[in-house]
Amino acid sequence: MRLKELKISDFQENQKYDFLFPIGATEQHGPFLPFGTDTYITDYLVTKIADEFPELIILPTLELSRSQEHRGFYGTLYLSEETLTAVLKDVCNSLKDKARNIFITSFHANDPYIKKFINENTFSGINIIHLKISNTKDDEYISEKILQGQLDDHAGNSEISNMLVIKEQLVEIPSSDYPKTKVNNPFETDNLREKSPNGIADNHRKWLTNKDIGKRILDIYVARMIEGLEKYIQNKSS
Repeated sequence: MRLKELKISDFQENQKYDFLFPIGATEQHGPFLPFGTDTYITDYLVTKIADEFPELIILPTLELSRSQEHRGFYGTLYLSEETLTAVLKDVCNSLKDKARNIFITSFHANDPYIKKFINENTFSGINIIHLKISNTKDDEYISEKILQGQLDDHAGNSEISNMLVIKEQLVEIPSSDYPKTKVNNPFETDNLREKSPNGIADNHRKWLTNKDIGKRILDIYVARMIEGLEKYIQNKSS
């Protein structure tokens, strides 16, 4: 269920609910993908989760997050860590009276800030859970087998392939001879443009993008999210 589609009469007086707060991003994704890539992917995954857990209440996706690492590229919109933390706190406070579990998830690399928020904030009687999209070396290993090479850090093979599944009309396919530049530790300076002028961080030896790759990797993310949710709530579609 999506919160924006519900009415106040849909909430029962003495019932507690489970909420999912999705966080995307609006940031550069190189010459082949749109600024909303992380939001589109987050929304796709959340839709799959909503099908599996129909009683889970899905909040509107936050389309701005901590994206300072892309600030060198015009069009990137970002929140400071302090602002993102304040938004998380305000949302949790808004829901606390009827919440049992509040899951926070993000395809964008907000994991350290979500983890820090959860560690530093408590809400009486409520579980605040970081619902991870990928959290094991096994996931990376499987993805790299699908890609027949290294998994990209940003705007490369896997994300292009993901978006071919989700929003193909917004994707440009890189030509096989479009140059690839090796980018080591792309985010260590918190300014990707210093290392990658085109905004891509993908050290795979070649371009390998198609819908089959995208769907198989997206399925890994969905399975990981379902696994995380099942620790707290029953999968009522099964």
